[in-house]
Amino acid sequence: MAPKVKSAQRTIEILEYFARRKAPATLSEIAGKLGYPPSSTLALLRTLSEMGYLDYAHAERTFVPTVKAALLGIWVNDALMSDGTIARLMYDMREQTGGTPTLGIQSGHYVQYIHVVRGKDALHRPDVAPGALRPLLRSAMGTVLLSLKPPSELWALAGRINAQEPPEHRMSMAELGRRIREYREQGYAYSEGVSTPGAGIITVLLAAPAHQPPMALGIGASIATLRARKLEFLQALQRVVELHRKHMEALPYKFGH
Repeated sequence: MAPKVKSAQRTIEILEYFARRKAPATLSEIAGKLGYPPSSTLALLRTLSEMGYLDYAHAERTFVPTVKAALLGIWVNDALMSDGTIARLMYDMREQTGGTPTLGIQSGHYVQYIHVVRGKDALHRPDVAPGALRPLLRSAMGTVLLSLKPPSELWALAGRINAQEPPEHRMSMAELGRRIREYREQGYAYSEGVSTPGAGIITVLLAAPAHQPPMALGIGASIATLRARKLEFLQALQRVVELHRKHMEALPYKFGH
C-alpha cells in the first residue's frame, strides 16, 4: 500500500467528521475528536475556508461545509443516491424486511459502509453506520468484493492483511478460496457475528458507475432472523439489484462491474 499523505488524509477525515456530525463545529471540537494538533488543524480549516469548502462563523467560532463541498460528488449522487434509485430502494428493503440494508466499498484492508438504512435491530448501534469498517477477509461484503480481483492481486492482498492480524483472525488461502467459490456458485455471500455479536448479513454485488469502485449491497439482521428468512432477504436483494441495473443502463454513461 502506498504511504499516506497526512494532509490529504486529514482533509478527508475532516469532511467525513462533518458528514457524521451534521452540524457546525469549533476548532477544538474538530481537533479533539480527530486527535489532531490544534495548530495543523487550524491551518487545514483555514485552507478549506479560503478554497470555499468550509464557512467560518466568527461570532460562534465554528466551521461548517458549504454547498461547494456538497457539489463535489453530486454527479455520483445523481447516479446512485437520488430518490428512486439505490437510496430509495434501500429504504424500501428496510420496510419490506425489517432488516438493515447496507452499501459498502473496499477501503484499504477493510470494507467501509457508505450508506446504511438502520432496521429495528440496529437503531441503537453506533457501529452500524456510514463510515463503519468491517474486515475485508472475514466479512460477507469482503468476499463479494474480493471475488472480482485477479488471483495474483487477491493472494498478495490477503498476505498483507494476514500479516497484520492476530493469529485467531487470519484467513487461510484455502478458506478464502472456498468462500469465493461458494459466493460465485450461489450468487451471494453470508456471514454471522463477524463484527456485530448476534448479527449477520447476506450480501450481493451491486452495479457501480464507470470509474467507481465495486459496491456490495447487504441486509443485516439478528442471526435468528437471517436464518429463518434467508431466502426472503436474498430475493429482496436480487430485486434491488435488477431495478438498480435498469437504472444504471439508462444513464448517459456506462457503468462498470
